[in-house]
Amino acid sequence: MEENDRKEILDTYKWIKVKSYKMNEQLSWEERYRELENHHIAETSFLIQKVREMVAQIPATPIN
Repeated sequence: MEENDRKEILDTYKWIKVKSYKMNEQLSWEERYRELENHHIAETSFLIQKVREMVAQIPATPIN
């Protein structure tokens, strides 16, 4: 991992490619809840994928 990428991940949130959730007051509470839940799933999925990519870059070490 490049030092710039490492610093961005450690010091900012810019690297997270899922836009922040913005509540739409025009929707019913059920629709807002559904949108929030979908946003949470998208953000969580992105973060899990990023962790998997980072772990894949770590050399495997034998377990004794």
